[in-house]
Amino acid sequence: MSQTTSLALQSDKPDIVPSFPVVINPEPGAPDAVAYVRNHKDRIEELVTEHGAVLLRGFDVREPGQFFDIISQISTEILNYSERSSPRHAVSDRVYTSTDHPPDQNIELHAEQSYTLNWPCFICFFCHTRPGTGGNTPIADNRRILSRLPKSLVERFEAHGILYQRTYTPGLGVSWQTAFQTEEPAQVEAFCKERDIDFHWDAEGRLKTKQYRSAFQHHPVTQEKLWFNHALFFHVTSLEPHITEALIEAVGYENVPTNTFFGNGEPFSPEDLAAMRQAVAAEKRSFDWVKGDVLILDNMICQHGRDPFSGERRIYTLMARPYQSIRSPLTLRR
Repeated sequence: MSQTTSLALQSDKPDIVPSFPVVINPEPGAPDAVAYVRNHKDRIEELVTEHGAVLLRGFDVREPGQFFDIISQISTEILNYSERSSPRHAVSDRVYTSTDHPPDQNIELHAEQSYTLNWPCFICFFCHTRPGTGGNTPIADNRRILSRLPKSLVERFEAHGILYQRTYTPGLGVSWQTAFQTEEPAQVEAFCKERDIDFHWDAEGRLKTKQYRSAFQHHPVTQEKLWFNHALFFHVTSLEPHITEALIEAVGYENVPTNTFFGNGEPFSPEDLAAMRQAVAAEKRSFDWVKGDVLILDNMICQHGRDPFSGERRIYTLMARPYQSIRSPLTLRR
């Protein structure tokens, strides 16, 4: 478990020992979590920007509605989950299961929706029911990951960006109907045109898309350059080896549900993939969930994932503050 710092917020700025995540416990006689966050909104947001992750622990948070109200004190722009890449379902208004991915499988760390043009600045989690074993939500700092990457690799990403390639095969991965939240191909095509996504329907009727994006973004507050992408998460080798092999055998390498390349189409070498994985692994931190925990992440600074688990696990999520409401994102010139 990573080192954490228990913090009681006062009207002035307390001294803070750097930790990841920062843990905030309620003071004796503190109001409920919604009022507490409302009273300390600015300072909590400063901590999220500085550290990337803040964990509210010890508050009496029981239901998704409370979770929604807590995060609404920080940002009223709570998002619907669109342009989907992971299976989730809604449990209340704009509150979703963190994932419906099989519990025995690992979920690679990633920056939520970094493949889109309008990602959430905040992604937040609420522990309704802690898992029996495992099931942690590991996190990692994108600033520190970037500092660990080989200069030559960073330069290639700067020169070429990233290509995300997706193939929507019925029965494999997320369907296009789920990803785009529509049953109408025309609406999918309009969505893709609006968001700079290349698309076509192949001879078998499968939707295939390509997105050219930057591997980096600048933080809207600190202006720091960040490693911000789905290079690993969407790469076919990030699945369990037997799943990767089965997918390639079933549909061919060109038709796997997701894959990534340099923006010029060049595949990542085993050395490239190893360098990225080593940088993430070196910065990966974890903590054990406690019932009622609320984790607030700056989605641009902090990656997240999920460990395999057993037993019942109810971790809910919501996303807030669309990036385009703050400033226009960097886009890759082609």
